[in-house]
Amino acid sequence: MKTFKISEIEHKRILGRTDSHKTLALFWAASALEVNVKSSEFHVLLSSEYDTSEPWVSVYINGSFVTRFMVEKGEPRWFCICRGMNPEKENLITIYKDTQPMTGESRHSLFVHEAALSDQGKFCPLKPRKLKIEFVGDSITSGEGLAGNPEEMDWITQWFVGSNTYAAQTARNLDADFSVLSQCGWGLCWGWDGNRNSRIPPYYEQVCGVAWGDYQKSLGAQEKWNFNGGSDFVVVNLGTNDNGAFFQPPWQEKEFKDKYRLTLSADGSVSAQDSKVIIDSAKDFLKLIRKNNPDAVIIWCWGMIKLDIVPPLIQTAVEEYMKESGDKRVCTLELDSMEAVEKLAEDKGSRGHPGPKTHRLAAMKLCDLIKKLS
Repeated sequence: MKTFKISEIEHKRILGRTDSHKTLALFWAASALEVNVKSSEFHVLLSSEYDTSEPWVSVYINGSFVTRFMVEKGEPRWFCICRGMNPEKENLITIYKDTQPMTGESRHSLFVHEAALSDQGKFCPLKPRKLKIEFVGDSITSGEGLAGNPEEMDWITQWFVGSNTYAAQTARNLDADFSVLSQCGWGLCWGWDGNRNSRIPPYYEQVCGVAWGDYQKSLGAQEKWNFNGGSDFVVVNLGTNDNGAFFQPPWQEKEFKDKYRLTLSADGSVSAQDSKVIIDSAKDFLKLIRKNNPDAVIIWCWGMIKLDIVPPLIQTAVEEYMKESGDKRVCTLELDSMEAVEKLAEDKGSRGHPGPKTHRLAAMKLCDLIKKLS
């Protein structure tokens, strides 16, 4: 076997926002290292850091799932990804981080240090992808619930499968490079519990600003991200947690005595004040996305968990933004809900989240729309 530091591999593709350090740190769900090899064997040297939530990894070969495992913290460890392969055939190997950044932990990280090939093996050029897509979302986009049976309700990382979400499937089906920014429980304006600090937009221009610890900062997580001209498509799937927060108790910041409540009128409609916050926040986020992705089509989608409050406000925000800015490259898409399509146990996800069928149908709808708009 012969070994290579990741920085020494000329022919590689890195999916997702990451750092510029010699050791490859994968932060976001579905971030990945991808190589095209001619080799009878392929091994990777991985390590992780975390407090309580270990990262999980999935391996795909030539676009098909092969295996999945956790990476325990400690010294770097070699993992054999495949062996006995035809050494004359090119094989595309993708190593995904299945787990999202864990905002409650100051050290949660996954590292890819080295790769190893058989003695006669070599890295081959990768074929350029047709599109570049960015996905912004919450637990659905992080793949929460895509492992485990429907009865599982423990909040643990083994139930996350970022490599098989609607986002990852859309990208694979369209032969697209992609990146994901997603965080469980977070939203456009506030999180599932009404916490207004749990908002994705303030971190959009950083590598992985939701990884807030000093250790993660040292890895480049909080640095400004270089968009390099931006993506061809940006898919936003935010609003589910904003919607759910209206049905939670009032949120109280620890350092303040005052509580604030998101208010519904007697007819179930949102108060004028909260409506304005949602609409203005959505418009501001669209402006921020456009600033960094000047040529992208922006698709704002929702519905994989049935929503009743936020969608009309997002639709209003999109319409107002388009009218005020003259930007015509923005649209919305309602996806099929888990409540409507998941009938069998194998359709369903764990932790009350969308299961495989809902993600597959969402990917199909997005693929159809993106093909029409490309």
